[in-house]
Amino acid sequence: MKTSDAPAPHRLPEALSAPGHGPHVVIGGPGTGKTTLAGELVMSRLRGGAPAESILVLVPSRTAAERLRDELALRSGVTFSEPVVRTYSAYAFDLIRRAREAGLLPLVTRPPRLLSGPEQDALIGELLRGHAQDGGGPAWPAELGEAVGTRGFRREVREFLDRAAEHGVDAHEVQRLAAACNVPEWDAAAAFVHEYAQVSALASAEAFEPAELVALALRLLTEHPSLAAAEDERLGLLIVDDLQEATPSQHRLVHRLARGRDAVLLASPDTVVQGFRGARPDLVRQAPEAIGTDGPAPVLELTAQHRLPAPIAATARRLALRLPSPWGEVGRRWDAQPDVVPSCQPEGDTRPDAGETPAGVDVRLVAAPVHARRLVSRHVLEAHLSHGVPYDDIAVIVRSGSQVQETARALGLDGISTEVPPVETALRDESAVAPLLSMLERAAGAPGPRERGRLAALADAAAVESMLMGPYGRATSLDVRSLRQLLLAHERAAGGERSSTDLIAALLDGDPAGREGERADELASLGPVALPAYRLVLMLDAARAHLASDHTAATAVWAVWEAAGASDRWRKQALEERGLRSDRAHRDLDAVLALFQAAERFGDQFPGAGVARFIEHVRSQDLPMDSLARTGAAGGRVRVLTPAAAAGLEFDTVIIAGLQEGQWPTTGLRGQLLRSDDLVTVLEHGPDALRGASVGEKLRAVRDDELRQFLTAITRATRAVHLVAVQDEESTPSSFLELVRAPHAPEPVVSAVPRPRTLSTLTALLRRTVEEVPSEELAADAAGVLALLSLADPAVRGADPASWWGLAPLSSTDPVVPDGGQVRVSPSKVDAVLSSPLNWFVSAANGLPPADLARSLGTLVHGIAERLPAAGEEELMASLERHWHELELPENWEGNREHERAARMMTRLAQYYALVAEKDRVAVGLEQGFSVPLAPREEGGHPVKLTGSIDRVEVGEDGRPVIIDLKTGRSLPTKAEAERHPQLGTYQAAIRAGALAEFAQGEPRLTQPTEPAGAALVAIGKETVKVSILEQASVTAEDDWATGLVHDAAALMARPDFAALHEGTNFRCSLPGVCPICAEGRQVTEP
Repeated sequence: MKTSDAPAPHRLPEALSAPGHGPHVVIGGPGTGKTTLAGELVMSRLRGGAPAESILVLVPSRTAAERLRDELALRSGVTFSEPVVRTYSAYAFDLIRRAREAGLLPLVTRPPRLLSGPEQDALIGELLRGHAQDGGGPAWPAELGEAVGTRGFRREVREFLDRAAEHGVDAHEVQRLAAACNVPEWDAAAAFVHEYAQVSALASAEAFEPAELVALALRLLTEHPSLAAAEDERLGLLIVDDLQEATPSQHRLVHRLARGRDAVLLASPDTVVQGFRGARPDLVRQAPEAIGTDGPAPVLELTAQHRLPAPIAATARRLALRLPSPWGEVGRRWDAQPDVVPSCQPEGDTRPDAGETPAGVDVRLVAAPVHARRLVSRHVLEAHLSHGVPYDDIAVIVRSGSQVQETARALGLDGISTEVPPVETALRDESAVAPLLSMLERAAGAPGPRERGRLAALADAAAVESMLMGPYGRATSLDVRSLRQLLLAHERAAGGERSSTDLIAALLDGDPAGREGERADELASLGPVALPAYRLVLMLDAARAHLASDHTAATAVWAVWEAAGASDRWRKQALEERGLRSDRAHRDLDAVLALFQAAERFGDQFPGAGVARFIEHVRSQDLPMDSLARTGAAGGRVRVLTPAAAAGLEFDTVIIAGLQEGQWPTTGLRGQLLRSDDLVTVLEHGPDALRGASVGEKLRAVRDDELRQFLTAITRATRAVHLVAVQDEESTPSSFLELVRAPHAPEPVVSAVPRPRTLSTLTALLRRTVEEVPSEELAADAAGVLALLSLADPAVRGADPASWWGLAPLSSTDPVVPDGGQVRVSPSKVDAVLSSPLNWFVSAANGLPPADLARSLGTLVHGIAERLPAAGEEELMASLERHWHELELPENWEGNREHERAARMMTRLAQYYALVAEKDRVAVGLEQGFSVPLAPREEGGHPVKLTGSIDRVEVGEDGRPVIIDLKTGRSLPTKAEAERHPQLGTYQAAIRAGALAEFAQGEPRLTQPTEPAGAALVAIGKETVKVSILEQASVTAEDDWATGLVHDAAALMARPDFAALHEGTNFRCSLPGVCPICAEGRQVTEP
C-alpha cells in the first residue's frame, strides 16, 4: 500500500508518471483529488503524443462525463473525433455498434439504439395490461394481489429484468433458481422474462437496455477474440473514475478491459449515490486481484485533502467509520484544509469576509416544516449577503426528486432563483408539453363540429379550459368565466341553445370546411376576453397547415411551438427575472427542448411514422424521459439537488434539508415484491447464502447505502454545512444527526427561525417602523429607504406608499348618478336596495360569488316554463330530461336529489297551469321585457327608468293583465308580506306607467294594458303537495304605494354612499367580510 498526495496540475504520483505503469487501483476519500488525477493522467498522455483514440475514461453518469469532457477539451485545445470520456453504457453501445459493422451480430439488421427507461416501462405495462385483459400471463403469487399492473410493480419488474441482464441470466436459469430456492415470485418472473425477451426481440432487436448493453459488450469481448484483440491494441490507457458506483456487470467489464494494461481505477467506497441502481462499492475490493497479471495490482491511497476544512473532514470521518470497509482505514486517512478558507467576495467589497467565518457543520432543529423552509432560505441569504458567497456556490441537497421541487418553489417565493436537475415528471405531463401534444392530436383529427355525449362534452371542456389557463393561453379562471359568458351571449344572440360547456368544448373544433384562420378571425373580433382562445386557435391552425404538407414529428412539433410565440417571452423571463417566474421559464424551455429531442429520436427509430404514433409513443411513457438535450442554466442560481445529482460537485456552502427519520434514512427495503436483491445474492453466493440472510442484515445494508449518500452530501462543501430537521409531534429528526454530533457536544434544541433577509421582509420591517415607531428620526430614515426601494428597477413590491391599502384617498365622493341623471331600476332589485344598500351595491358591482346551484336550477326551470306555458306534467317532465345536462351536475346522490326536486317543481308547475285554465286566464306574455320611464318624484329629482322582464303576463275576460312571478326557491314571504311585496308592486307600477302599452297593440285580448288586475307569487319550489300561490291586490291610482317604493330605491341607488342595514332577527349578511356592522368586517388599516 502506497500513499500519495492528489496531484496539482502537471504533477502525477511517481507510480503513474510514465507509460507502461500497468494497472493500479487508487483509493481516496472525498476531496482528495481523484477526478483531478484522472484529468491529469489524460493530459499527460496527450502531451506525450498519444492519440486521443487510445485513451478511454469511464465514469458512472452522463453529467459527470460532460463535466470532465468539457474540462479536457478546454485544457487540451484538442478537438476529439471520438469522446475520450464515456459512461459505461456509451462505451458498450459503441463497442456493439462496431461489432455489428464487423458482422458479429447478424440478427441485428438495423443500427443499434438504447432502449430508454420510459420505453421499457411502457412495454412492461403493455404486457401486464394484456395479461389482465386476456386472463393469461405469468401466475403471480396471490399475495401480490392488485399490486400487479401498478406503476410500483412495473418498477419492481424493471429492476428484476435489470439485475437478471447484468448477470447474464435468462428465463430458464431464473426458473431453475426459483425451484431450487422455493421462491414462487421468481417462477412467475421467469415466465415474464421469457415473454418480454421474445416480444422485445420481435419488436426491435436493435434496441438494448442499459444493463443489457454492458453484459452484451462483455460477452462480445469474450466470444470474439478478433474484436477483443482490436480493442486491446486500440486502448493504451484506461481510467475509471468513481468505480464505487459501478454495478456488477460494469465491474466485470472494467476487469476485462483493465487486465494487463495501463489502467487506473479510482474509487471512494464510502461515498456512493447509485445504490438504487445496483452500485456495488464492496466489489472495489476485488479489483486488484481481477486486473493484476503477476499478482494483485498495486493500490495507491490519496491522503491530502483539497476540499474539506477540518470540522467537515472530522464529521465525514466519523460517518465513514460507521460504514463497513474491506480496506480498513484505507481511503479514510486524509489531512484537512485549514479552518479558514479564502474569501470569495469581490475585490473592494466591504461585507464581512467569508474567510473570517469558521468552517464547520451546523445542526438546527425547528418546530414545523414551514420553519424548515424559512430556515433554508435564511441560510442561503446569510451566506450570500453576510459572507459574500455567490448564489451559484451554494447548494441545497435533499433526499428525493419531489423534495427538490418543493424546496425550489419555497426558495422562489423568497425571491431566490434556483437551478434544479431534470424533474421526475413524465414528458407527457410537463405543463409546457401537454398542450403541444393536445394541439397536434386535435390538428391530426378532422376539423369541424363533433357530436358529443354529455360526459365527452364535460371532458373536452375541461381539457380546453386547462389549455386556456396553461402557459400558452395564459388565462385566469376569471378570464375563462368571462369567455364562457361572452360565447354564451353570442350563441343566444344567434338563436342557438348550446350551453357554455358545449361552446367551450367546441372552441378548438375548427372550421368544418378546413378554412384556416376563420375561427381565429372570429375570436379576434370578440375583443380581449377571447385573446387566450385566439392564441390557441393560432397554434391549432399552424399545426393543421403543417400536417397538410410533408412533415415529420419533429417538424410538426416545431410548427405548433413557433405559432405559440412563447420562446422570446420565456427566454426573457428565464434570463432577466428572478424567483418563481424565472425558474418556471427555465423548466418549460427545458421540457420543450426535451420534446424536440424525443421527436428527432422518434423519427430516427421509426422512419415514416406519423404524428399520431409519436403522440401515442410519448403518452405511453409514465417515466421521465432521459433527454440528451442540453438544459438551460444561468449563473447566480442556487443549486437544489439530490445526492446523486450533487456527486462530483463542490460548493462553498451546502444546506442539507429534510433530515427526518423515515425519509433520510428511508427504512424501506428495495426490490422486495420480486426479491431481486435475493436473486443477486443467490447468483453471487449460491442458494445457501439466501437461507442465511436476515431482514436485519438487509435493513443494515439499506441504512449503509443511505449513510453513503448522506456522507456524499456533506462532503460537497468547502466551507460550511447546515443541517436542517423538524422536531414536532409528527416528525423525528434523522438518526444521522447523532452521528454528526461531535463527542461531548451538546444536543441540538428546537429554535425559532427569524424571517429570511429578503426584500419583502425588509419592506415589511420598514413599513412597520414608519407606522409604529415613535422616533421621528428613525421613521424618516425608514421612509427614505422605502423611497429608494420603490424607485429601484424593478421596484420592490410593497415599497411604494401608493400601493398600500387604506392610504389612497377615495377615488370619488360624487354620487353614483349625477344630479338630474336617470336611475335605472329593476323590479328584482328594489327589495335588495331597500333592505341593505351596501349589499345591493356590491352585488351590482359583481362583487358577490358566482350563482350557486339553486340559482342555476331556477334558471333551468324558468326556461322550461317559458318554452311550455300551458303544458301537461308529462310534457314538462320530458323537457326537464332534455335540458337537465345543462346544470353539469355529477351523477351521484347529490345530482339525483336535485333532479328529483326539479321533477317535483314540474308537477307543481303543471298544477298551476291547470288552475290558470280553470280561471279562464291565458298567458299572453312570457319573460316579457319592458323599459318604461317614471317622472321625478319632485322637482330636481332623478327621473327613473324601470327595466326588467315579467315571468308571465296573464289576461282574463276583463282584458286586464295579471302579473305572475315564478319562485323556485324554498323560502317565501308571508301572506301579509306578499300584500306589499316590493318586486310585485314594482311590476304593477311599471304596468301603470305603460310597460305593456306597445305590447298590447299586437295582443287583442289585452284591452286594458295600464290597469293591472293584481299580481301573484307562484311558489313551485316550496315543498308542498299542492302549489302555493301568494296574491297581491291591484295597485290603483288611489293607493299607489308601489311607485313610492320605486322612487325610494332610486334615491338610494344614486347616492355617493351606501349604508349597511341589518333588519330582523333572521337576517343573514352576504358580505360579512366588508360589512361594518358584522363582527367579521373591518377596515384594511385595522389590525
